[in-house]
Amino acid sequence: MKKLAKAHDLLLLGLLDQESMHGYRLHEFLEHRLSFVSDLKRPTAYHLLEKFFHQGLVEREVEREGKRPERTVYRITASGRKRFVRLLREQLAQAEPPGGDVAYLFMHRLEPQECIQLLEHRRQAVAEQREVTASLVQVHGLASPARLVLEHTLVHIEAELTWLDRSVRHLKAGE
Repeated sequence: MKKLAKAHDLLLLGLLDQESMHGYRLHEFLEHRLSFVSDLKRPTAYHLLEKFFHQGLVEREVEREGKRPERTVYRITASGRKRFVRLLREQLAQAEPPGGDVAYLFMHRLEPQECIQLLEHRRQAVAEQREVTASLVQVHGLASPARLVLEHTLVHIEAELTWLDRSVRHLKAGE
């Protein structure tokens, strides 16, 4: 499964693990509260919900409140919760975005010690990326476009390492 698809799956399953929602509410939540971590569009979200339903990851029920139109409410199943936790662990431990920010939204669903271990694993992988990228920078001339791109990437890698170190310190301190 592609990383972005996994991030979308993690996001929807994570939201449904927190509370049951109808599709429109899910869309509003994504658009107005979580657009900073995901660009998941309404048609894609509905497609994923339908896929999850057929895979047994969510249940759906049609509800009606008063004279309002019927709406389909989605609830996560035990299988869906297992998939969510598996995806959460994968996303927290891997070094490459996209998807990492989505996993951070749901870190509180795991024990702090497990989060620390997963983030330390991620840090190790990011540090390895830094070494590879730094060695590639040296191969290119000072003003070459490739070197500029690699240096830009290196700055982002350094920022990720700084953030990971700070986050692990906070988790270890019980914050």
